[in-house]
Amino acid sequence: MDNNNVLNLEKLLPLADKYGLAYILALVLVFVVFGFVRDIRRGKWVPRELLDRAEEDRDRLQSILDKERSDFMAPTLQVLQGLKIDHAASNNAGNDEDRGG
Repeated sequence: MDNNNVLNLEKLLPLADKYGLAYILALVLVFVVFGFVRDIRRGKWVPRELLDRAEEDRDRLQSILDKERSDFMAPTLQVLQGLKIDHAASNNAGNDEDRGG
């Protein structure tokens, strides 16, 4: 053991002598358990199969949303393509008429 571990042990031994080793170990165990519970609640300890299933669900739902978005935007895209073609044709025709504005 290095010198730092020995110094830490020397600080803990009088406490263990005064309060009893079982109480100190129980206190350390309580802090460890609270740390695990906090990590579990924050989602740091997620079983791998649950994580994989959540990622598969997310990918499936994203593909559904992409399909709905493309179906919803298809008419708008067709109108814009038509306007783009019409605008390009009107510029090439040499038509200088004022369209208002």
